Amino acid sequence: MRRRSRRPVGLLLAAAVAGGVVTGCSDPSDDYCATLTDERSTLQRLSTEADDPGSEALSQSIDVFERLRDASPEDIRDEWTTYVFAWQGLEEALDRAGVDAGVFDDGTQPEGVGDAEYDAVRDAAGKMRSQPVVDAAVGIEQHASDVCGVDLGGAGL
Repeated sequence: MRRRSRRPVGLLLAAAVAGGVVTGCSDPSDDYCATLTDERSTLQRLSTEADDPGSEALSQSIDVFERLRDASPEDIRDEWTTYVFAWQGLEEALDRAGVDAGVFDDGTQPEGVGDAEYDAVRDAAGKMRSQPVVDAAVGIEQHASDVCGVDLGGAGL
């Protein structure tokens, strides 16, 4: 059984959807802007469910991110790919460790998690904070604002 992260997803998703209202899309990004509009409510729901025990928020969020990447125009596709790969890497590391991200809150190695699994989760979490992933999130946010009129909250994804 795959376990899902809760806490990081809730914080990031809450920032991503805060105040996001689509005011219009410009061609050729109409499909992407429409997908942002459609997925907005899903991201809001997932951000509120992220801290619930047994939540599937991480996996479901990645599904949304993949749909947004697939719908994105070429000028933002690389950013979405970077962002999605980072989230997938975190999910895979957590799955291999058999734990939710919440057990890593204090930075210590959780009981029952081997050294290799612990290191893999720490590495994946570090990649989430890496400059390429941060830059990708900023680019996605800026594009959403400039092209689709979507305000993702100013704090990045």
